[in-house]
Amino acid sequence: MSKRLDELAARKSLLVAQLRLQRMEFALHAGDVRSSLRPARLIGSAVAQPAAVIALVEAIAPVFGLQRYARWIRLASIAFAVTRIARKWRTSPD
Repeated sequence: MSKRLDELAARKSLLVAQLRLQRMEFALHAGDVRSSLRPARLIGSAVAQPAAVIALVEAIAPVFGLQRYARWIRLASIAFAVTRIARKWRTSPD
């Protein structure tokens, strides 16, 4: 019975490691797509600052067991970015 539990624990840790790697790869590719598609003069740092906050929170939250708060901070950062983009869009000369 103990051998079976050890195998399950090893499989679980392997799956978790694979999932983390896939998330990191996805974040990397999403960042590349975002940087290639966004117009620099309109958006500028409106996306860069909240993206840095999201990355920081995503890295630190699991260490302290703050997953629930990390989701709220992520949503707040996205809302903040959308607000900044909307403000810049309204004030930009056409």
